[in-house]
Amino acid sequence: MSFVNPAEETKRARGHAFIPAANERLQALRQVNPDLLRFAQRKSPQMEATLEMDASIVETTKQDALFSYQGSPSFQPLSVRWAELDLVAHSEFRDGNVPAGYQNLRVFQETLEVLPKGIQKVYFKSDTAAYQKELLIYCAEGRNERFRVIEFAVGVDVTAEFKKAVAAVEEKEWHPLEREIEGRKLATGQEWRRFVLYPLGPLAAKRGLAIVSWRFGSY
Repeated sequence: MSFVNPAEETKRARGHAFIPAANERLQALRQVNPDLLRFAQRKSPQMEATLEMDASIVETTKQDALFSYQGSPSFQPLSVRWAELDLVAHSEFRDGNVPAGYQNLRVFQETLEVLPKGIQKVYFKSDTAAYQKELLIYCAEGRNERFRVIEFAVGVDVTAEFKKAVAAVEEKEWHPLEREIEGRKLATGQEWRRFVLYPLGPLAAKRGLAIVSWRFGSY
């Protein structure tokens, strides 16, 4: 209970996504992880940070817990993992009814702020929850003063527009997807194709960004 902000607790509501402001003790606790990252960077210096953002649904029996989209009382923390060091760079505890894509740009910006000195290049990876125009533009246009352009790989929802764009690709433009295992290239039965798709639009053409789609046999 030491980390609960009583003034914020009354703002919770079923059916409404809400993240309470941290009290002084929780703000102090948040300084522990950046210290850990700096220690790890000193022991194993890295020049790159691949950040993987994902939310996890944790079921609970707490009576005041809110329901997640899976239909159970849960919490749904959002975490950003630093792949090269296999450490959690930043995490935010959330109620179960808070969507995985809620305020992702803010959480990503907070993560960038705690990365230790020595990191020169950042990459970003996430599932479809991060398929948000403001987040992608922030990365692609280099709006972060420290890291500038941040290359990313983000999942895309299979919308009607996506299906239409994929269907328009000619058969000869699909390429076989292979995976290299122990020096051998193995067929996967999948194919890939790169193309531009909204919401990147003109931004994609300007930055050379594109959607990479794949299919299993016939799409």
